[in-house]
Amino acid sequence: MHSTSKTRTRGLLRGRLRDLIAELGPGRRLPSERDLSAEWGVARMTLRAAVDELVGEGLLERRHGSGTYIVFSPVLRVIGLTSFTHDMRSRGIEPSSRILDFRTITADDALAAHLRIPVGSPVFWISRLRLGNGEPVAIESVSIPVSYAPHLTRDDLEGSLYEVLGAKHGLVASAASMRIEPILPDQASADLLGIGVEQACLRVRMVDTDRSGRVVMLATCVYRGDKYQLRAEVSGAAGEADGRAVS
Repeated sequence: MHSTSKTRTRGLLRGRLRDLIAELGPGRRLPSERDLSAEWGVARMTLRAAVDELVGEGLLERRHGSGTYIVFSPVLRVIGLTSFTHDMRSRGIEPSSRILDFRTITADDALAAHLRIPVGSPVFWISRLRLGNGEPVAIESVSIPVSYAPHLTRDDLEGSLYEVLGAKHGLVASAASMRIEPILPDQASADLLGIGVEQACLRVRMVDTDRSGRVVMLATCVYRGDKYQLRAEVSGAAGEADGRAVS
């Protein structure tokens, strides 16, 4: 009978923990077991057993010396012109940024060719660490010709760059080409992302153009492989070209 009661209590605690997980969101730290057991009026060992079960299900993770955290499930992004900020918020995750670098550089031959601007033109160089619920997710590096957004400031870089460029500077990207590849991060990138150099990442290179075909932005993003996934939807029949079968 006592065992049945404890099993029932653990079941109720799992339910309360699931509610708490939904309320707090991915990446957040749970209150301590001491505080939760006191608040909910249950034995600490019984609470720990319920937490252990959710750890086993992959909903929670224990970090030595830090506490128990809600697992940050990978964000699944359908490839398209959506911002990091939109991706995060659409999944109930609070996005934020840490500006690593913001300065004006001079376009060399290679950069000028990619942006299709004269060599020597001033270009904004922006580097940001992107976070979801305070946890590092990606390192983003962006190049924008200064003449396209001459009044861009450091304060514009806290949220979605797409939104700021469109609303404040009238610079709207309507198409993009992407190159996606798996990489291992260098030590500096791994330190920023809070991972080891052996952990796989996704590197996404984007060339954004406006409706006239003008290149308005170059972006390179390095995403944590365990935090971000990309999905593409493709239509059309394989083996066909211009409506004709290929032999």
